[in-house]
Amino acid sequence: MKKITLHLQAELEIPDHWEIVELDHGAQMLKIGDKFVDFDIAPLTATSNEEDTVWTDEDEEVTAQVLDAVTGLDTMLELD
Repeated sequence: MKKITLHLQAELEIPDHWEIVELDHGAQMLKIGDKFVDFDIAPLTATSNEEDTVWTDEDEEVTAQVLDAVTGLDTMLELD
């Protein structure tokens, strides 16, 4: 079996009233009103490699296979 490492970095411009909070168990979350938002990976699939193809997460079987292969995931939030 092979192992791959995925490095994913995203930058969001958010309203001033959104905030990063740390929950009792130490996890950081984005807080929007009374909702807590976490980030995860969502694999997308397509049936073509053409430039204008549509990528979706609708293939539940492939999505489940990819997510089952995840052996570790860590997120870190910071405000600039």
